[in-house]
Amino acid sequence: MCHVYSDRSLAELITWGREHGLKSEWIDSRNALPHFDAFGEHLERCGPGVSRAELVGDLRWWRERRDRIDPTGTCG
Repeated sequence: MCHVYSDRSLAELITWGREHGLKSEWIDSRNALPHFDAFGEHLERCGPGVSRAELVGDLRWWRERRDRIDPTGTCG
């Protein structure tokens, strides 16, 4: 399994998913960084992935963004 996310926008993630046969309702939004959990036939589409440092940086960026949009952190 791999986690597929966008370091730009949720719209970019949705577009990528649509192009690769993933539905937007499959996005895991429970944590700071919305992502697809890709496995099975979709795993080969993940690409090379990112380093841990890049992942942590993206997580921090999403948390800051989420907290500015929704200070309660509930996203709902």
